[in-house]
Amino acid sequence: MKPRVEVNFDRAERRAFWKKDSGFQPNENEFLLNHARSGLLLALESLRLPKGSKVGVMVYNCHTVMNAVAQAGCEVVFIDVDDSLRIDKNDLEKKSSGLKALVVTHLFGIANDIEAIRMQYPQLVIIEDCAHAFGKEIIGDFGVYSIGQGKLPSLGDGGILLVNNTKYAATVKGLYENLPDCFHTDEKKLYCKLLLTNLAHKRLVYGLITSRLKQRKKPQSGKEPIVMRKMSRGIRAMFALRKDAVPEQIKSRLENAEKETWALKDNPLVTNVLCGINAFMLVVRSSDVEALKSHYAQRGIETATHFANSLFWAQTFGYKGECPNAEKLVKELLMIPVY
Repeated sequence: MKPRVEVNFDRAERRAFWKKDSGFQPNENEFLLNHARSGLLLALESLRLPKGSKVGVMVYNCHTVMNAVAQAGCEVVFIDVDDSLRIDKNDLEKKSSGLKALVVTHLFGIANDIEAIRMQYPQLVIIEDCAHAFGKEIIGDFGVYSIGQGKLPSLGDGGILLVNNTKYAATVKGLYENLPDCFHTDEKKLYCKLLLTNLAHKRLVYGLITSRLKQRKKPQSGKEPIVMRKMSRGIRAMFALRKDAVPEQIKSRLENAEKETWALKDNPLVTNVLCGINAFMLVVRSSDVEALKSHYAQRGIETATHFANSLFWAQTFGYKGECPNAEKLVKELLMIPVY
């Protein structure tokens, strides 16, 4: 079975992991962290918002985004999404009063119109969550990228915070310098984790063992603490090795996505197909998600209902059913790998 995410840790990456020189030197406005969620939390903490300040978040989302807002001492305000999985601008307008900041997630690489949002709400601090949209130009005050497992590039760990507003640069730098490094023992643990994850995602192993174990796994509650730390030296070295190949990866993904879209054109189960700027995954809206999953399973391809638990997670952070379109979409969307 083809896993739904790409996981690589080949010989060249294993050698790079232990190089003394990390290879990748960030720009002065880039901060390297252990996870993208750490980048979100660092950006929010740098704003120095009063406790209980309202921060807007798209409700169809990962629990780590909601958790970062809550851990920063802020109140999560849930914003609905439209049929294209972008932030619902009408719902944002209704809920914009009192917002101090807005986290805009480019779900599956589907880019939101940040310029239009900035023009309409100049008072809002905008944090772009680009965990699925690696390479997107940042227009907001901050941008956060992920290079964790299954992302693009898929390196198993790591996030990058980009500060696009010099007003916050000094504060971010001060907070960042006080974060702990990834120590040698942590590097060893991470190396072993990457080896095991790579093995678990080999097609034969994945089909026979890993996929079955994952089916038994219970969903996370959403409130697991975010531990901020600087990026592993090994991950930095791997990123230096892989970053130049990302444009070619994106090109290949977009070509695969176009072929798969054509293959789905006449499928009676399919209502709509969405593809983002980097074809992170193909998003299919279906009248029968389970039947479509079965269709792909017969081809040996694992699909996923990413963020199917988003409303469950949101309830942990105070959601009370005020986003009707997300309530509908969460039952109708299926994500197909195109790597």
